[in-house]
Amino acid sequence: MEADPSPREIESEAPPPEPPPRVFHAEIGDDNPFVPPAPPPVYVAPPPPPPLPPPGAVPSLLAGLESGILGAVLMIAWFALDSIWERQYWWAMLNLWGAGVYHNRVFSMGFGVATLAGASMHFFLHGIAGALWALLGSRISNYWLHLVCSFGAAAALHLFLLYAFWPTVAPVVSRLTPLPATALAYFLFGAAMSRTAHRAREIGLIWET
Repeated sequence: MEADPSPREIESEAPPPEPPPRVFHAEIGDDNPFVPPAPPPVYVAPPPPPPLPPPGAVPSLLAGLESGILGAVLMIAWFALDSIWERQYWWAMLNLWGAGVYHNRVFSMGFGVATLAGASMHFFLHGIAGALWALLGSRISNYWLHLVCSFGAAAALHLFLLYAFWPTVAPVVSRLTPLPATALAYFLFGAAMSRTAHRAREIGLIWET
């Protein structure tokens, strides 16, 4: 009878263990096929800014008053250029608006109190108009709709002053107002009024802090 193999003989006849898998480390500049390329970074777009909250009454009034005064300044600058082009004094329209206080005496008055009265009348009317428009149009969130409505409000103000206000207060203003130049002036006024809604929301944020 053959003797049973000893434990050492059994261990010697067992197959050798498999070597651990080799790990290849890629170095910079090596094209190593065993290491997959790193995935490209995922671009995450930043979230859009939250919409501005609707403004209150006070921010809307302040924004409308600011836009109305800005539009009045643009109108005065345009009328001054038009008067110089027509070989008149640059303050001719300001003196004409001063007829609301001094009536027909403005034709014998030069640059002075009549000019100041006309400028005051002009800023008062268009500042109040800007504040009123802000209460109506500052909640219009669509830009293009607000732009069209701003030009419509400027045209409505022009017609009201030309055919209702000035014929009652100083008819000479409605008779001597240059219509082509005035139409372009109120186009500039409407462009200034188109910033009312966005400006009201900005002032609303400052007002709440």
